Amino acid sequence: MLSIFIFIASFIGLFSITLMIPNIPPGSLLVDLFRNTQTSNMIAGISVDHIFIATINGIVWGVIILIIYSYCRGPQKDKKNLPVWIPGYTTSRSSKE
Repeated sequence: MLSIFIFIASFIGLFSITLMIPNIPPGSLLVDLFRNTQTSNMIAGISVDHIFIATINGIVWGVIILIIYSYCRGPQKDKKNLPVWIPGYTTSRSSKE
């Protein structure tokens, strides 16, 4: 559950940083690779290209941060100890003989 919050926080942080500095890779590289012409469309005074670059960067870097967090947390943090079942041996009179 905590990993979802880490991804969302990293996405929002990197989305807002990329809106201020749009040349952060890999978003700018992917948009330059697949774009044929410069778009002039604006949403709330921000270029659509910048919003697309920020979305790509938020997703890519958010996943990278989530992978690093999961690796550092390790597999033992959420592991639950299951009760060990030991078979009971019979204590009848025939087993004593």
